[in-house]
Amino acid sequence: MTNPVDLHLDVGGEARLHESLRRCWHPVARVDELEDRPLPVTLLDELLVVVRLGDEITCFPDLCVHRGTALSLGWVDDGSRPAPDGSGTVGEPCLVCAYHGWSYDRRGVVRRIPAVHGRSIPNRARVARYATATAAGLIWVLLDPGPGGWEDPSATYPIPDVSSWWQAPGYRTIQIETYDWACSAARRVENFVDFSHFPWVHPGILGDRSKPLSPEHEVIDDGVTISFDIALEEPQASVKGDVAPGVKVQRDPTTYTLHLPLSVTLDQLLPPSAERLSGNHFVLFLAAAPLSAKRCRSFTWNARTYNLDPAADAGLAAFQATILDQDRPIAESQRPEELPVDLSQELHIAGPDRASIAYRRRLAELAAAI
Repeated sequence: MTNPVDLHLDVGGEARLHESLRRCWHPVARVDELEDRPLPVTLLDELLVVVRLGDEITCFPDLCVHRGTALSLGWVDDGSRPAPDGSGTVGEPCLVCAYHGWSYDRRGVVRRIPAVHGRSIPNRARVARYATATAAGLIWVLLDPGPGGWEDPSATYPIPDVSSWWQAPGYRTIQIETYDWACSAARRVENFVDFSHFPWVHPGILGDRSKPLSPEHEVIDDGVTISFDIALEEPQASVKGDVAPGVKVQRDPTTYTLHLPLSVTLDQLLPPSAERLSGNHFVLFLAAAPLSAKRCRSFTWNARTYNLDPAADAGLAAFQATILDQDRPIAESQRPEELPVDLSQELHIAGPDRASIAYRRRLAELAAAI
């Protein structure tokens, strides 16, 4: 029998947890944000640049090795034309630094230095390339890809599986405006899966203060996801296709799937319709990116199988905005801003906090692996 993971992390342990997230995939932008120019992003305190070079999305430090200029100030050269100084074509798309024209290929290797036209380029003239992937309409980056490097990355956890709803037949998916909160990404994720706050933070929308008792549920932890089904009673809402807004209805099941380390899918079963006799679905997908230890960015999609008219999109987005406005001051007030994986630092209730306890144990394991 192996020894249990030590959950009493000190400050050094919290730092190891932050460092361990470098071995996990994180979203840095929506795919549709990346146009024909480089895009500056931040992840785990690092300034990065993502850029489309040909048919490939690449990610580098946002720093030219020559004089430290932000590469995101530059532009893309498709590689088909000679340089203004008459030197030959590079032959492939490159990111050009705005300061001195150094050109970086998709591997991060400098292919042209205009100031030394015709001379060899130093072997050190290169930047690191990070592993990239696209999934769920997002650009994902892996800062520490393992021994295989960016070409053959191996992350601690896979990118979340969203195949049940993403671009699935019969679903309409909309983006919820991206937002930043002054708390850790783990705090944001824990807020999302914490259903027992609904009566207090979202009364009349998601809960009722006269009925604060948390329903019984079983948490399933398979090492990659932490999931549970729960029967939630909430007021009916027109944005969920209900016909009697305000009248209580039980959403059974409401399925939460926490994709380790920092994403969540909520899939709520709604009443059937003529088009879907098995029942309709209301889906929320959250992917929280750790900008730093105390600040996060949330990328959110809302998918539905009912009322597919695009005219309904604005109401759903406004519904989510109301809930976020109520959650934000709560999450940003929590101290420490990081999620304390030391279970002795906060008081936990076995029933409603069951998923949070399982989540913090997994984060502690992640930190212990450093």
